[in-house]
Amino acid sequence: MITRTRDTISDRSRFILIGALVGAALGLVAALVAAGTLEERQQRSDAGLSLKPPKLLDIVKFSIAALMLLRQFADMLTPGE
Repeated sequence: MITRTRDTISDRSRFILIGALVGAALGLVAALVAAGTLEERQQRSDAGLSLKPPKLLDIVKFSIAALMLLRQFADMLTPGE
């Protein structure tokens, strides 16, 4: 049996804290990937090779996948029926 005490944080605060931590972790990973890509791009430009920018369809696919991931995460946090 779960008992609640007055000194525990509320569910809303806990979800906000978890969301902030997950967002920070994802932001860090995205920054590391972007930094690695920038280094690779500089190395290729020094070697005379060029990278093609992502196509619009690739950006749309990535955006849809990111939204679906967020939706699945939100579904995990909703109480079951």
